[in-house]
Amino acid sequence: MATSKPVEELSIKDLKENPIWEWVIDEEENEEQDETWVRPSKTKNFTEELNGSIVLGELTTNNGDTYPMMCSLDLEDDEAVISSIVYYEEKLDEYFALEDMVKKIEFPLAFNIRLTINGKLQSLNVTANKVDIYKNHIKVGLF
Repeated sequence: MATSKPVEELSIKDLKENPIWEWVIDEEENEEQDETWVRPSKTKNFTEELNGSIVLGELTTNNGDTYPMMCSLDLEDDEAVISSIVYYEEKLDEYFALEDMVKKIEFPLAFNIRLTINGKLQSLNVTANKVDIYKNHIKVGLF
């Protein structure tokens, strides 16, 4: 199983192996780690205790191109909040933060996250006609 690593080294491959990566805040004894480190969650059930963790998803552009993505997920009452979206373009072997690409991407964009949330398999599907780069989050209703 993978171990803790700096968030900038987190890859789609890591997320395919472990769909939830949580922030490491309880391992201060390791001097090389700081608040930017993540580790695979011990559970595959996303609950409020994991708010802010990074999860795997998929981004689809309006022309049908599909890219694996990672994003931060938070649960707020009966909504899921998706933020800090980064997608991977395999042809270029490169990661792109959505907020850096907003002016280059044609909307609408579709986001899909399949994850067990509060013990129930959920498919969070949302289409965005625009993304406010200052707020940088999208809300999705939970069922």
